[in-house]
Amino acid sequence: MLEKHEIILNKSSILLAEDDQNVSESFERVLLLFVDKVYRAQNGEEALKLFKKYNPDIIITDIKMPKMNGLELIKKIREDDHDTPIIVTSAYTDQDFLLESIKLSLVEYVVKPIKESDLNRLLNECAKVLEKKTTTIIELNSTCRYDFDNKVFTCKDKNIVLTHKEVEFFEILLAHRGTLVTKHAIEDKLYIYEEAPPSALKNLVFKLRKKIGDNLIKTVNKLGYIIE
Repeated sequence: MLEKHEIILNKSSILLAEDDQNVSESFERVLLLFVDKVYRAQNGEEALKLFKKYNPDIIITDIKMPKMNGLELIKKIREDDHDTPIIVTSAYTDQDFLLESIKLSLVEYVVKPIKESDLNRLLNECAKVLEKKTTTIIELNSTCRYDFDNKVFTCKDKNIVLTHKEVEFFEILLAHRGTLVTKHAIEDKLYIYEEAPPSALKNLVFKLRKKIGDNLIKTVNKLGYIIE
C-alpha cells in the first residue's frame, strides 16, 4: 500500500454492519490497525442511522442482517450518496445479489472470512476513491507543510528540494505519524532493491535535517524515528 493511501486511511472512518457480535468485535480490532474510527451496527436500520449521523468514509456491510438487509441498506444510501466506497461481505456467494449489486457501484463483493491480503487490497481501493476528495497537503506545524502529489516540502513559504530517497523516508514517517518507525522497518522499504552500508540511513537523516531543520524528525532511543 502506498504511504499516501496509508495516511488517507489513518484519518478515515468505517461503518461496519455485521449482525454477528463476535465477528464484528474481532473485525473492528483489525480495521483499527488501518483507520481512525469504526462505527459498528448489528442490523441494517442501525447502520443507516449511524451513516446519517457520522457520514463515515467507508462502508463494510454483510448481506444477511435483521430489520434491513445489506442490499436494502446500500440502496437507501445510494439514493443520496453515490461516492462512498462500499465493500460487501458474506459467508457465501449470493448470485442474485451479485446481479443486483452491479448497479450499486461497489468496491467489491467478498466472501468471508476475508484474508489479510484481500483486506489490504480492498482498503487500498477505497483509499484511491477517497484520494479524489482528500487534500494531499499535510500541515506539519505552523510554518511547514508537505504536498504529497507534487512531492514538495515547504517551510516559511520556501520550497525545499528533496532527493528521491529523502522523499521516500519522509513519506514513510508521515504514513505512521505519531508512531515510532524502527530503523529496520525503514531500511527494509528504502533499500529493498539495493545494498546499503550501515551508515546509509543515518547519513540520509543527517542531510535531510540540514534541509528541513532538526525539530520535525525525532530520534527515539536509537531505535528509529518519528514525526509527531
